[in-house]
Amino acid sequence: MGMSLMYRLGGLPSSIKDSYGGIRIGDRVVKWGPGYGGDGLDVENLTRAEVETRLKLWDQVQKMRKKSGMESVYIMQSATGIGVRETRRILGEYVVTEQDAIKGTRFPDVVAISSNPMPSYHGKRFFFNHEGFEVPYRSLVPKKVEGLLLTGRCISCEQAPFQSARSMAPAMAIGHASGCAAAMSAKGKVPPRKLDIRALQNLLLSQNAELRMQKGDV
Repeated sequence: MGMSLMYRLGGLPSSIKDSYGGIRIGDRVVKWGPGYGGDGLDVENLTRAEVETRLKLWDQVQKMRKKSGMESVYIMQSATGIGVRETRRILGEYVVTEQDAIKGTRFPDVVAISSNPMPSYHGKRFFFNHEGFEVPYRSLVPKKVEGLLLTGRCISCEQAPFQSARSMAPAMAIGHASGCAAAMSAKGKVPPRKLDIRALQNLLLSQNAELRMQKGDV
């Protein structure tokens, strides 16, 4: 997935109701700005991305200001760094597949639900016809490294489900699960790979996590 620079505009005239493809409140709008491709781990590419997207943003706003009635528009703020959506993922005990996400495969070791759409699935935004796909605990456990748990966008999954799971709400749910698992492992002096999944699920449910099950079910 491509990188993009988020920014905020101010001074939008009240006579113009357009949100300009962003989220508008009063005379301000927050937008996903100019994009950039390439490897988000390559420092030279990241440097070019930072420079070129900011130059492009400046040009876009200057062009906007030349329109009648838009002279008051200005750049209020830009992100401190370009948003990098995708870099590495780590191979885990289980790899969540594209079909798992599309079909809504159920897992006995579910620890989170990812309901966000896949924004660039073969060039289109793909919405699930179910409530969201399940993220199994095994996809948070690295296949080769002991004493480590995965969270955020590096979990073990194919690219299509990654597009959904790396979004903020699923990432928070996965972070909740991995954080609880890490605490339980440390407290019980048990390697993450050997953690009692039922106990983890019961803890998550007691903290109002959504796992499509009730505490009595596990």
